[in-house]
Amino acid sequence: MGAEALVSVGAADQAPAWTTRYRHARALEPAPAPDKPFAGDEWREATGDVRLVSRWVATLRRDLAEAHWRDVLATWWPRLLPGLAASATHGLIRTAHAVRSLAAAGDDPHPLLVDELAHGLAFWGARYQPLPGDPTLSGPYDVRTALARLPRSPADEPVSGAGISGVLGRLTRVSGFGPALDAYRAPADPDQALDELITAAAHVLWSHPDHPIRFCHAVTAPAAIRLVLPHLPPAYHRPAIARAWQVMAGIIAAASPDPAADGLSAEVPASAPAPATVLGRAVAHGDEHVVKLAEAALREHARTGEPVLLHAANAFVDRVSPLW
Repeated sequence: MGAEALVSVGAADQAPAWTTRYRHARALEPAPAPDKPFAGDEWREATGDVRLVSRWVATLRRDLAEAHWRDVLATWWPRLLPGLAASATHGLIRTAHAVRSLAAAGDDPHPLLVDELAHGLAFWGARYQPLPGDPTLSGPYDVRTALARLPRSPADEPVSGAGISGVLGRLTRVSGFGPALDAYRAPADPDQALDELITAAAHVLWSHPDHPIRFCHAVTAPAAIRLVLPHLPPAYHRPAIARAWQVMAGIIAAASPDPAADGLSAEVPASAPAPATVLGRAVAHGDEHVVKLAEAALREHARTGEPVLLHAANAFVDRVSPLW
């Protein structure tokens, strides 16, 4: 994901060295061993069972060998969408990076690019994590007001499990979280809705110096959905916005106990760091989250011109421990 992000922002010449250093800096798990694919609807009982990741990979490889990657994506997207929070949204993000690479490759993509999509979707299925609620996107409030009104998890609420997935597990014990999601009225245009969600999430990330990794996914998840929507049927767009809102709101409600600290009404300096500065600092820093957030922030800033995106990405560099 990090290497693909570098390529997408014009830093392809730095991707090989970054990948080599990353492999030495991180204790990566071995690739899943070969296994048999699921038969029929067996996958339904296997969602969220990481012990079956090898079978998930085998299933997606089989499907991609039998059909075009866009058709496989259209089949699996609605199946996996309710579990969008999977592994802190990394299933979605890995899928989105693979989709962008495949789309750029044209009619004859390299087999490794196709296999990366198999791994992204398989990881999503194996880590599938649904959250409370089923947002209608038809409420009375804009995104900032709806976020401010969300019930929050107390700061001392125990975390069930590791990482951000464990933090999101708090939401099952937050009374009224699911229904509160219905307060948001999203624009009919999915791109405008994503503009709202990503900008609001950038405000929260910029305003929270603590636990930055948690809040960065509130930005990168909806930004990843933007990469995939052009390759999905239009009927899938509105449900994707609903789940993007659910996950982004869930991260904020679970990790930010005080809405007043979210900075949603804070004045943002108009003079932001130059995009080249943000990118250069992210590449030098090395952490994969920093690189991916910088890419998403630069991409979204090019679309909306919102300075908070660059401020958040630049601040994020200073809040995460360097990888090297």
